[in-house]
Parts: sequence; C-alpha cells; structure tokens
Amino acid sequence: LQIGTYVEKMFMSELSGNVIDVCPVGALTSKPYAFTARPWETRKTESIDVLDAVGSNIVVSTRGGEVMRVMPRLHEDINEEWISDKTRFAYDGLKRQRLTQPMVKDESGQLTPTSWEDALTRVAGALQSVQGNDVAAIVGGMADAEALVSLKDLLNRLNSENLCTEEVFPMAGAGTDLRSNYLLNTRIAGIEECDLLLLVGTNPRYEAPLFNARIRKSWLHNELRVAMVGHQVDLTYTYEHLGEESSVLKELANGTHPFNQTLKGNRKGVGITDILKG
Repeated sequence: LQIGTYVEKMFMSELSGNVIDVCPVGALTSKPYAFTARPWETRKTESIDVLDAVGSNIVVSTRGGEVMRVMPRLHEDINEEWISDKTRFAYDGLKRQRLTQPMVKDESGQLTPTSWEDALTRVAGALQSVQGNDVAAIVGGMADAEALVSLKDLLNRLNSENLCTEEVFPMAGAGTDLRSNYLLNTRIAGIEECDLLLLVGTNPRYEAPLFNARIRKSWLHNELRVAMVGHQVDLTYTYEHLGEESSVLKELANGTHPFNQTLKGNRKGVGITDILKG
C-alpha cells in the first residue's frame, strides 16, 4: 500500500482532521502536534467541546499546563467517534495566535502595540467623555460569571444598563432562560430516523459539522428530504430551497405554502433553526 497526495481533487471538509484517527499506521499525523510530545508524557482529561451546540465528547492531552492536542471520545448519541476540525485544532489559539499585549490604532488606522497603561488611559478617557446611556457592552457566551459581574458593576457606575450577552442579543431575548428555547427533542442521533428536515436560517455545515454529517448520512441511506428557509448554501447534499423572506415562515405557519402538503405527509419531521449557533 502506498500513501500519497490526491492531487486531482481537494479534500474540502470540516471533518478532515478525523483521518488522523483513522490512519492505522500513523502516516497521517496532526501537524501542530507532530514531534512535540510523546503520548505517555501527556495527561489526558475527559471534557466537553463548547465551540458549537453539539457538545462533542473529547479528551484533552496536556503537558505541564499546556494543551498539546484534542482527540474525540466515543459517544454514540452525540459525536460517535468524530470531532470537527474546529474542535481538534482550535487550541492553537491558546498559544500561537493569541494577543499578548494591547494594541491601538495609529493615525493611519493600523493596529500598533502599546502599553497597558496607555490602553487603559485611552479607555478611561473615552468612557468619561460620553453619557451613561451612550455606553453599551456585548459579551460572548464564553465569559465567566465573575467577569460579567465586574462589567455590569462598571456600567452601572457609569449610569448605564445596556449590557447584553452574545447569544441573547441576536435573538431578541430568546436565550437560555427557557428550556424550550434550546431543547432538541429528537436528540442528535434522532436525525437519522426522520424522513423530513426543515432548516430555518441556519448553516449546519459550518455551525455544527458533526450534526451536518448525520444529516448527510440520513440523506444518503434513508432518503431524507431536506428543505431550507434562508440563504442558499452548500450543505454537501441536495435540499429544496423555499425562499429567504420571513413571509415564507408565515405561510408555513398558516398552512398556505405549497410545502405544507409535504409537511402533512411526513411521518417523523424535524425543524432546526439557528439555535445551533448558540
């Protein structure tokens, strides 16, 4: 057997890193991890991936407090034995592509390094020059509770209440307060049992690659029919595009859209919205 480069077609996939685990002889290796550590030198910690809404089961290998690699952990109901490339390689941002000092824009608009004293002085000057209602803050879903409280105290001291979290702001309040807003009743593995899937405003290929892989598997083997409301994208399988306007959803809700005849005839239908982004 000879292992070589397939030059006729690019391997364009969000799951390409799994060939590292599939290769039986170690010829296909992880480039960031190669020649950096031996397996018996690392400590393995079971964890959960938080870079998408799937919650893949993973194993994090560390040495001396430094993350060396991330590998999948078997869980048939969620990620099986696979993980996405983002999950596998995102730890690179912990050390190689991370900002280590503050930067400010110069007169030409380019970011240049500066000291913490200068950066904090600029921020303090900007905050003091505006009214409280003109100050707002938006934080990501990965911010810890202590940082959120500190930020809220700062805004309150400036007479501002404009604090939003990233996962709540785009959906106008439809966050994680209500269980029905994030619960997937069919389970992830249940996608392989449905006969009709309606996607609304989402691109699972990039938002949840492992979820998209299950959709493609069901599309290949179970004759799954997929429909999409939103922008047309390449999902690696064919689907029926119903449109981009919000009026399509109203027509589907009141039963006047032609696709409603298909909805009435399916046995196990599933609808997925952009909650996958959460």
